[in-house]
Amino acid sequence: MLMKYLFTLTAIVLTVACFGQNPEGEDSVKTLGAVIIKGFESQRNLFTTPATVGLIRQAELARYTSHNVLPAVNTVPGVRMEERSPGSYRLNIRGSLLRSPFGIRNIKVYWNDMSFTDAGGNTYLNLIDPSALGSLEVLKGPGGSLYGANTGGVVVMHSADRPRTNGNHFKAQLNAGSFETLGEQLNWQYHKDGFVSSLTQGHQQADGYRENSRMRRDVVQWNGRASIHAKGRLEWMAMYADLYYQTPGGLNEMQMNQNPRQARQATAVLPGAVEQKAAIYNKTIFTGLSYSHSYHSKLTHTTSVVYSFTDFKNPFITNYEKRKENNFSVRSKLVYATNINEQDIRLIGGVEWQGGKASIDNYGNRAGKQDTVQSRDRMQVRQWFPFVQGEWQLRKKLLIQLGASTNAFQYRYRQLTGNDPSRKTKKFDEQFLPRLAVLYPFQQVSLFASVSKGFSPATLAEIRASDANINTSLQPEFGWNYELGTRIQTANKMLEFDITAYIFKLEQAIVRRNNASGEEYFVNAGGTDQKGLEVRAAWTMIDKPSGLVSLLRLWSGFTFNDYQFTDYVIGNTDHSNNRLTGVPRQIIVSGIDVHSSKGLYLLLSHNHTGRLPLNDANSFYADAYDLVQGKLGWKKRVSASLALDIFAGIDNALNERYSLGNDINAVGNRFFNPAATRNYFGGITLEF
Repeated sequence: MLMKYLFTLTAIVLTVACFGQNPEGEDSVKTLGAVIIKGFESQRNLFTTPATVGLIRQAELARYTSHNVLPAVNTVPGVRMEERSPGSYRLNIRGSLLRSPFGIRNIKVYWNDMSFTDAGGNTYLNLIDPSALGSLEVLKGPGGSLYGANTGGVVVMHSADRPRTNGNHFKAQLNAGSFETLGEQLNWQYHKDGFVSSLTQGHQQADGYRENSRMRRDVVQWNGRASIHAKGRLEWMAMYADLYYQTPGGLNEMQMNQNPRQARQATAVLPGAVEQKAAIYNKTIFTGLSYSHSYHSKLTHTTSVVYSFTDFKNPFITNYEKRKENNFSVRSKLVYATNINEQDIRLIGGVEWQGGKASIDNYGNRAGKQDTVQSRDRMQVRQWFPFVQGEWQLRKKLLIQLGASTNAFQYRYRQLTGNDPSRKTKKFDEQFLPRLAVLYPFQQVSLFASVSKGFSPATLAEIRASDANINTSLQPEFGWNYELGTRIQTANKMLEFDITAYIFKLEQAIVRRNNASGEEYFVNAGGTDQKGLEVRAAWTMIDKPSGLVSLLRLWSGFTFNDYQFTDYVIGNTDHSNNRLTGVPRQIIVSGIDVHSSKGLYLLLSHNHTGRLPLNDANSFYADAYDLVQGKLGWKKRVSASLALDIFAGIDNALNERYSLGNDINAVGNRFFNPAATRNYFGGITLEF
């Protein structure tokens, strides 16, 4: 028990004991309040942003292994990222994982102003090489007033910062670790006046802890921005990603205890994962272009255009699926900002449109090779939403933010192998999605509250799931979210608190089910009642760049989820008042960061995740686990033109047996995807 709460108790006790202290020395801490938040178009620091935002900067991304953003994302209260096997990511923001067997759904993701989520509602976040990221913003709760269909939240990815000086800048990294993990990243940046170009190449591979869990990812990405003239700026992104990862499949509890490294085994009627060569092949081209024009100091117009193409193959236990997806999106907005009699006024209006086409073919799977045709479907999806937001702040104090959008969503489909190949249409009623937020800042305390509505129709992968049926009976889920929060910081920003309480009432919740063959389908589950508390605390005990210990920082995040189903009846089974599937009641993540002026650094963290229900009936639970991670390194500028970073680390130091991503409501009780036991990593980075 002592180990379980070591970091948390240390952070909380020291924070409470020292609240209000003002250590001597310059305030050189890069605090949360010093960073401009782009979400909800406020362009404010976090302290004065009327929204619950989780911010992950390069310092947080660098705290763990360099090739995986998952541990850094999991430091954000209310957010849980999962990895069922290397390369297979899921993202859960306040219970949104309920409908995601794999991939990311019910969350809108952007790269700067460009939509990274496709028209069908799916996001291939596992294609991103972390070395190309500068930071991530996680906007928790429904973001429909500005970002369209979602009830889980919004993630905004930002490009890495531009170099401080003109000229060429290079960065090379090599990393290696347990289970044959090996990777390299190369980055070239060129900066001259208003022109920035960044070219990144990354390769990552691993054999994985389990049988049939090998992965390989190759990414080439080009980002840049240029000043066209005094009033215009152009930004772009072009990425090609080639991702392959094997899918070992779930184990039941007895199999996990006998041999956690085995893949899903054959049954009397179905072959196993190894025999079927179960895997994902994903080749994606993503291109985006964004142009901003300032008509004058008060009015700016930004238009972003995105096109992506995905060639996707998935040999599975029961079939072999092949998809080709084309997606196109346009987002255009006008921002007007002015000050009238000590009143800051900011008006935003715009529209976003997305369209996608997908050919989805299913074949029999004969030991990893496609066999006879089972089904061939052609799907089209269209969605668009106009949005508007007004923001008024009186004398740098009371801030009121009011926004709204309407969302139109429809599918068209043809079943080429069915009895009726004619085109059919499924159109959802338009939804009005308002949001009201207020904030009042004092000297060291800001209070904020918000109410918003979220709406999320079934994604393309839910309308046409792996059972190859077109499910037109699925209704959109929707709900109202109510939040109340406070942020507290000392005058020198050495001590920070961020506390949010919320209630989210979701209706027509979409949940995943499995048929007897293990193929998935989705149903509406009545509703959920989601009450939560999220707390973040950080205390910078020492911040003296010239001292032997130049930085000593303690931080902790606490998540409490009181989630349950309401009015959820499937057939003759009533799941009402059961706990929400796949969501732990509490998560505590804490850490200590120590830096020396000599270049040495030590980063320690501890993640306690509580037990969680694995099926809607709550008859099976995954045990709680404690994940301890550490990283030791030496970072030094060797000369004016060369910087060196050598590091080594440990993951799962307590050698816990746990599942980092569970298959909820799995047939045969095959819920568990055991994560790696104690493992190690290391690497070297050169910047010149």
